[in-house]
Amino acid sequence: MTPRYLGCWFKMDCQSRMHLLTRHFLHKKPKLPSLVCACYASNKNEDTLKYQNSLPTFPVPPLKQTLEKYLLQYKPHVSQEEYERTKQVVLEFGKHGGVGELLQNKLEQRKEETENWCYDWWTKYFLAKREPNVLTYSPCSLLYPQNFSGVDEQLQFSAKVLASLAETVSSLARHQYPPAMVMGTPLCMDQYYKSMCSCRIPAQPIDKIFYRCIDQPDAYRHVIIMRNNQFFKLDLLSPDMEPIGPADILQHLKHIVDETKEPGIAIGLLTSLQRNRWAEIYSSMAQDEMNAQSFHDIQSSIAVCCLDETETFSDEETKNQYDSRWGLCGGGSKLNSGNRWFDKGFLFAVGTHGETALYGDHTLADGVLAHAVLSQVTKFLNNNENITTDTCAGSLPPKKLEFAVDDFVNQAVEEAGLHIDQYLSHQQIGERTFKLFGKKLLKSKQINPDGFIQVAIQMTYLRQFGFLPVMFEASSLQLFKLGRIEHLRTVTEESVDFIKTFTDKDLKSSAKLSKLQKAIKVHMKCNKEAKFGQGMERHLFGLQKIAEEYKIDASKFFGDPSWKRSSHVHIRTSNIPGNLIRTTFLPGIPQSQSFCMWYSVRDDHIQFTLSTTDDKSVLDVRSFLECLYSNMREMQLLAETEI
Repeated sequence: MTPRYLGCWFKMDCQSRMHLLTRHFLHKKPKLPSLVCACYASNKNEDTLKYQNSLPTFPVPPLKQTLEKYLLQYKPHVSQEEYERTKQVVLEFGKHGGVGELLQNKLEQRKEETENWCYDWWTKYFLAKREPNVLTYSPCSLLYPQNFSGVDEQLQFSAKVLASLAETVSSLARHQYPPAMVMGTPLCMDQYYKSMCSCRIPAQPIDKIFYRCIDQPDAYRHVIIMRNNQFFKLDLLSPDMEPIGPADILQHLKHIVDETKEPGIAIGLLTSLQRNRWAEIYSSMAQDEMNAQSFHDIQSSIAVCCLDETETFSDEETKNQYDSRWGLCGGGSKLNSGNRWFDKGFLFAVGTHGETALYGDHTLADGVLAHAVLSQVTKFLNNNENITTDTCAGSLPPKKLEFAVDDFVNQAVEEAGLHIDQYLSHQQIGERTFKLFGKKLLKSKQINPDGFIQVAIQMTYLRQFGFLPVMFEASSLQLFKLGRIEHLRTVTEESVDFIKTFTDKDLKSSAKLSKLQKAIKVHMKCNKEAKFGQGMERHLFGLQKIAEEYKIDASKFFGDPSWKRSSHVHIRTSNIPGNLIRTTFLPGIPQSQSFCMWYSVRDDHIQFTLSTTDDKSVLDVRSFLECLYSNMREMQLLAETEI
């Protein structure tokens, strides 16, 4: 790559870079020099929001393109007769002058009138859900266990994490945090600001959302520390947004431990209830002025830090099961589920035996803040020196939050405890590390690891249940202003063709490998299209919402059996980057033969986590992961075939 070209790249605005990247990824031209990827890291001296106002808006894909994709993804799941019937429904919807064209025009008009045509709808989609938040939509990440045991070391580690959070918040507030980039193209930074000081507020018929951007003059500067079900408000930054030092934080945490020898009433359990029920209780409690102020202090906090007393086990499998349930929701009412506030935008928990879990309500953000904080945590953890309180600067001590509790609240807490324990009794979570190979081997064979894994999961599901799953993979839309998440449907005609011929003894290995490579190639193409705003799911979601908004009858399409069938998702998947996170998972999908699977592809191994609410008689997590392991081993041997 010539310096002249590199100079031109750096001088391009966001729209021009996006245009070039789109041409490169979607149309494979012009060739994008590798030096662009390697050289253009974010300048640490740049304003965090330097590119925010120049980010491209989220596009509305062509209607014809989306309807063609809809038919393609539907075809592998039905008979030819059913497909032809659905095709006529789709053609009628998409015809010139038809309902689809009318909705498309109104959606394109909305695009011109808003920063992101999908953003408000997507936020309200989560707020309208009435299922318990923690049991359905709050992802959890478990970090690799830290090498410590006991309260003193727990507090040392927690102080470092909180100091890391303080540095991150301070740099974001001053717009000194480096803008996120991909291949020299800026990403939207909105989620970094809205993850903090955000919280869902239960209400009927739809929840409300509280947030205050931390770069505002009246931004909140405190965190909430929870221990033994009790709440403490602790300032993490000074009035001029200077971070409080780790020595002061450690001293305050020790004070909180001294004040919480006995457990308090588990008010936090209430946030695990069904949303209408929680709204009823919340409305009643908030009538009391002290309760209202305590609620506000929790909701306006930067984050919630939960200090838990945990258990250790000599058996690794038992320990992993315990950690997963602890990470998911605190492990139940008899353990630490009451020491949580599941409505918060960012929450983390630290156990007494080295466990660390990160949570995030999905309403306003998709977990980007957790990764930002982790990058800061790494710096602190690399410094193995213990924090001493000798250098305390004398920051304000923590303030305990109080609640007025009556029989109504006590009964509600008991109800919430029974509910979350019952839920956990139906939850299966399994982990498996595939140690035979990782991305290094697959890439040496010119095989995309993500596509390889997606096909392997599909094959495993078909062998376990006898039919193909409707399967989603999450794809980030942060290239666009206020971009959130697209969902990519990963079962394709090409992947099905490979799966159904994989056991054909008469077919040569070279032909099978060719089919696998073709399936992976199609997956990569669809994934790239999704990242660049040409996915199908958000577009169809937008068409449905615009029909509701304008009271346009689109029932012949959205009420068709094909729509209902294709909306019944069996597997939600996500590929998790990074090296600090051991595993990430969502609660299992509350429907039969369905689950969530998260995986992380490392150089020499692949980590899988599967969660489901199915009974073992329907879906045995261990059996599924064993079958997946076996299938990946078979596919590995095929991948090593020389054509």
